[in-house]
Amino acid sequence: MKRITLATVSLGAIAAIALPLAANAGPRGHGGMKAYMAQMDTNGDGDISKEEVEAFRAAKFTEIDTNGDGQVSPEEMTAHHEAQRAKRRAEREARMFAKMDTDGDGAISAEEFNTHQMPGFQKADADGDGVVTAEERAAMQAQMKERWSKKKAGPTPQ
Repeated sequence: MKRITLATVSLGAIAAIALPLAANAGPRGHGGMKAYMAQMDTNGDGDISKEEVEAFRAAKFTEIDTNGDGQVSPEEMTAHHEAQRAKRRAEREARMFAKMDTDGDGAISAEEFNTHQMPGFQKADADGDGVVTAEERAAMQAQMKERWSKKKAGPTPQ
């Protein structure tokens, strides 16, 4: 009984968090959230009905409940989260590889590797002399810290 309650609360929390985030994401929202919401919108009408959410949740529960006993154990939940994390990492690495493999031959040559742009270095090298000084690094870190704190704070009220 304890496991069923834990699973129900966990899945309910996921839905309770996901729906408001998606509603606030807007057209430039997080790509992962857009895909997540598109999965729920099974009829593709742009709206998500209660029935679609319930069907999605049932399918997600079945996916997580790998032994099919009708209960999600902590081990099953952890395994599911780890599998999702591994999938996202593999997708990100594949995108990075494809970006560097400019001739599309399935391998990155030394030339492709060495000609890959370094926008971070170029941004940090404020005076463009080809050297990132300690002062330039500190300035870049301060800019990143400021950007991160603004991002965490969210949009300013109008």
